[in-house]
Amino acid sequence: MVVAAHPIGAEAGHAMLAAGGNAIDAAVAISLAMGVVEPFASGLGGGGFMLVHSRGATEILDFRGVVPSIDTPEHFYPKAATLPWVPKIGPSSATIPGLGRALATAMKRYGAKLALSQIAGPAIRAAEEGFDVTETYCYVSGLFEGTVRCFPDAARNYFKEGRRFKPGERLVQKDLARALRRVAEKGFEDIYTGEIGRAMVGAVNSTGPVWGENDLDRYEVKVRAPLTAAIGDALLETTPPPSRGGPGITMALNQLKSRTHNTRESILELGGLFRDLFRQLDSVVGDPDVIPVDLAKLGVAPKPGSPSTTHFVVVDRDGLIVSMSQTIGHFFGAGVIVPGWGICLNDDISDMERRPGLPNSVRPSERPVANMAPTLVRRRGEPWFTLGTPGSLRIFPCMTQVIANVLFHGMDLEKALAAGRMHWEDETLWLEGDIDPAIRAAVKSEWKGKVVERRAQDLFFGGVHAVGRECGEWVGVADPRRDGVALPL
Repeated sequence: MVVAAHPIGAEAGHAMLAAGGNAIDAAVAISLAMGVVEPFASGLGGGGFMLVHSRGATEILDFRGVVPSIDTPEHFYPKAATLPWVPKIGPSSATIPGLGRALATAMKRYGAKLALSQIAGPAIRAAEEGFDVTETYCYVSGLFEGTVRCFPDAARNYFKEGRRFKPGERLVQKDLARALRRVAEKGFEDIYTGEIGRAMVGAVNSTGPVWGENDLDRYEVKVRAPLTAAIGDALLETTPPPSRGGPGITMALNQLKSRTHNTRESILELGGLFRDLFRQLDSVVGDPDVIPVDLAKLGVAPKPGSPSTTHFVVVDRDGLIVSMSQTIGHFFGAGVIVPGWGICLNDDISDMERRPGLPNSVRPSERPVANMAPTLVRRRGEPWFTLGTPGSLRIFPCMTQVIANVLFHGMDLEKALAAGRMHWEDETLWLEGDIDPAIRAAVKSEWKGKVVERRAQDLFFGGVHAVGRECGEWVGVADPRRDGVALPL
């Protein structure tokens, strides 16, 4: 089963399974293809987290971007100043990307069966021949038109003759196809020590030093044990720090008292719970390789076993499961395109604190706190379902609600993903239009603060993709809020 946020991405993974590949082959093919068809959300200039379940054990590959060595605290916080903002676009917002090394690590660690030249084929074709852009692409390019227009190379890549694409028009990315062909021939290491890597450093440092000379070569993928938490008769395995998504999900599910779905009472409880957890998580979660991270400070802590983004899930014939979130940060990332190679760099430093001395403040070689949270839920020791979503700060509230829909409300995956959602952020309670109007009115009358109502099936509330066991069969479900599809083999 393959579930991904775009048909071309899902078909790339499906083709690898049909050719005799395993879930790793399929995941790498999907990852590369999604970087082509959703260039605004992820790609070789970004990072993320990959959950792999193999032979009864679960591991997390952490390939979050790393702050370059040249970005010292004094560079960002001169005389311990508080910044009005951290860089959200441009070279100074880009971390050292981890996706390429993560895909190489996964292929080696878990045993890919197919050649990289075959795995990269669908992505190369989609970039070289082009594809018809979707409503989602056009909507996102409208929201972040300012980022694209700030950088001539980005506008040339992602706009059509100076204007935004219209749905159904064809986007061709010749430079990105060239990069993918080189990776297929030379391997992912070219991004770190080869011609692509040198061009990447040149692009970032073109207006002044940002990345150190050996920062790309020094990048390491971290293999981490998942956070685990018992919720009723289920066991969750999810992302540990530097993600706050996994801790947020497990804490919220442990503390949630209401067992009603989208009632006035449950929405008010969730709003208060998410508000309190965000404040607690910000004071605790950072990069565990740089600063101590003590989740016990959050009260009921999960146990460590040791706005853009995309998520996809693959399960192969042998039960190997890959659940992967990858991102370039905000839509269209830093806006910086590597000349001649079509790779858009991330803006993950924008996820860090404006003040020094906090767990998520900028430090050299630190991984910014993330929200991504690919998660596996087990029942009676066996995989039950796995899922993940894009959505930045909306990830852990979204995931909490979908998992609760299954565990507490008895929904199947399709109903759990389709149900209306809510969110808390920036002192505001956000309600999706799918929630009953009478319930929304009751919540607005009682919530002590701002309430914003959004449209039904709104991309604002994420794009969950999930695979689970139902009646003895694997079932895949794509969130109706995005362009995703589920393809069984």
